[in-house]
Amino acid sequence: MFFDPDGSELDWILGYDPPAEEFQKQVDKVLRGIDTFKSYQALYAKDPKNLETVFKLAGKYQDRYATDKANDMYKQVVALDPEGKKGTTEYSGRTGKEKVAYTQFAEFNIASSSMSVRPPDPAALLAFVKKYPDGPMVKDAYTRLAGFYGSQALKEDATKFFEGYTARFPNEVQAYAGWVTRILFDKDPVDKGIELAQKAISMMQGPMAGMGYQNLARLYLLKGDKDKAVEAADQMVKIASAPRDPSAKLEVTLAMMRGGPGGVQGAAQIYVDAGKPEKALAAYGPDFVAKNAKSGPMLSRYAQFWAQQGTNLDSALAAAKMVTELTPDAYASFNTLANVYQKMKNYGEALKAAEKALALAPAQPAQIKEGIQKAIATIKAAAAEKK
Repeated sequence: MFFDPDGSELDWILGYDPPAEEFQKQVDKVLRGIDTFKSYQALYAKDPKNLETVFKLAGKYQDRYATDKANDMYKQVVALDPEGKKGTTEYSGRTGKEKVAYTQFAEFNIASSSMSVRPPDPAALLAFVKKYPDGPMVKDAYTRLAGFYGSQALKEDATKFFEGYTARFPNEVQAYAGWVTRILFDKDPVDKGIELAQKAISMMQGPMAGMGYQNLARLYLLKGDKDKAVEAADQMVKIASAPRDPSAKLEVTLAMMRGGPGGVQGAAQIYVDAGKPEKALAAYGPDFVAKNAKSGPMLSRYAQFWAQQGTNLDSALAAAKMVTELTPDAYASFNTLANVYQKMKNYGEALKAAEKALALAPAQPAQIKEGIQKAIATIKAAAAEKK
């Protein structure tokens, strides 16, 4: 947040994106008063019908998640240029960077916000994709709709939507993957889900294919075909073990995916569910810890996974201790350690770790601190019962 000397809001920057030099340019631009919230406010006060000013001011509110204020401004944009012919902006979406009318951008954001209310209302986004069937924002609109129809809509409505989605974009992997998600949610129809999952996998590459095989494995488990589920999990491990390119821009993200739910961790869960715990341990055991000794997030997930399983706890404990050494000031690190100790029924050490987590969480939201306090109470009760 940036403030003028009189305390009024000058501007804001949401988050930080490297490199630092580019971020510094953003800061310098604000300090020079260029394209700031306050400058657009002043322009709006002079001419509330200037389309570009109204659009830019709406974007400022949107950046700050002030949805109601942003929508008020976007509605003014639509009213000023209902046919979308008076101004364009650059939109970075699924199809890359493209020029899009202020009006179309405004309508997209107004419609998208209706998916964030409770209960969500897809009507506006459905109208948007009908109005702009070939627009640069239509695929992003379908993606947001897929999130709703993937778990919240009635089953018959979801089926109708995904039938239309896959027909409209037969080469769009998200369409098939979204439908698979819905079928897993309903646990039916499994055979259709297997067909769709295989179609999605044929369109995936690299670590993303691991997520596809995970869905396929879960469907085979629903069908009762554990052998096929294990085969799919084997593919997940194979993908996760593929050579890495250390120069790749997204290598850190890809490495996290390989070790995460769609990678060896996800495969380990499939193996456990398929009655093959030895394969889970081979794929996601002590060797994994050794290979990822400097990655706190990966070690933390590892410790949490095995604590949940209640097995391989010595290795889970070693990983949890490594996490506390890597991030000694993070409450979550000690929370994980407490969970492992609790599973091992070492309530004395579990209590120490949980109390340390609470001491490190004074600035966290109330629900997080309350969760830690409840964990402490549970540990104390278990310790008293053990005595």
